[in-house]
Amino acid sequence: MHSKFMQQCFNLAKEAVNNGNHPFAALLVDNDKVILTAQNTVNSDRDFTRHAEMNLLHKAAQKYSAAQLSSFTLYTSTEPCMMCSGAIYWSGVCRVVFGCSASALQEITGDMFLTSCRDLLPEEAIEIVGPVDESIGKETHLNFWKI
Repeated sequence: MHSKFMQQCFNLAKEAVNNGNHPFAALLVDNDKVILTAQNTVNSDRDFTRHAEMNLLHKAAQKYSAAQLSSFTLYTSTEPCMMCSGAIYWSGVCRVVFGCSASALQEITGDMFLTSCRDLLPEEAIEIVGPVDESIGKETHLNFWKI
């Protein structure tokens, strides 16, 4: 079940790259149906806060109530960063499923500011699943960052 949605995330992440952005994407799922999608738009929007999860949650807040958000699952191509983890917590989304882990991304990029969302999000409030199909997510990053 998770692989189907993760593949959509990875495809959207590749689309983000084609749009001149970083390879990140997110989906909001309700009852096994994708209800919203978003990509990273940091470069195209010239705004370093426009991560895929932030873009997704912004759209979700405009469309759904807090009660509705609390029953949704957020799928993301890569483990959420600290900023996105905070937004996920405050949104009330109950489950996060990620593809590429923060530790794998750190190995690829050398970025030392990455941490696992498991260290940030309280497990009693948010179920965290991942990594899911990490090899595919890592490949997307390897092709992009080419360090």
